[in-house]
Amino acid sequence: MSTGETYLTYLAAIRAGNRREAFRVLDEACAAGTHARALYMEVLQPALREIGRLWQENEVSVAEEHLATAITQSAMVRLFEEAVAEGKFGGPTLLAACADVERHEIGLRMVCDLLELEGWDTIYLGATVPNESLVRMVRERKPAAVALSVSLAPHLPRLRSMIQAVREGAGDDPPLILVGGRPFLDHPHLAVQLGADCTASDALEAVRLLEERVAA
Repeated sequence: MSTGETYLTYLAAIRAGNRREAFRVLDEACAAGTHARALYMEVLQPALREIGRLWQENEVSVAEEHLATAITQSAMVRLFEEAVAEGKFGGPTLLAACADVERHEIGLRMVCDLLELEGWDTIYLGATVPNESLVRMVRERKPAAVALSVSLAPHLPRLRSMIQAVREGAGDDPPLILVGGRPFLDHPHLAVQLGADCTASDALEAVRLLEERVAA
């Protein structure tokens, strides 16, 4: 089965809320030799984006969207645990967090998982992180990069304040700041306007940018 066929079958499974079928589809792909990276980028990410589109167009309910997301989060844990044993170690540190009003965190989790497979050490704080907690963690851990995420345009002012807080609180050696989420897909220029260094259209591009910019 190609990754395109896997995507369609997986999407049907999560739309139906069928966790066992979703896991079966991914297990079958893994057994056929498809790497976790490919499943993240060519199956899980596009499936969640389609669920998000359907939710915005009122074709799936909030409950159905939450269920599809929960199934995918569980699927990611299964895929990551199997793939990380083959990963590298000793790379830079990324600290990842969602804005303090943001609850959609799965895209950020994908970035962390993919970076871990490339040898990075990631500190994943998840959803709704207060500015003061984020800044304290930046000071303590001194990450090479910080990834911040929002999914809705009304949350952008909170993201701006988060970026400013990191820059002011990091001292003389501030981390690279990458932002992501749905508002940046159509308007990537917003990243610099909000004070970030860069944005990425998907998790794989985020990994590429972070490796290029941090290594530089």
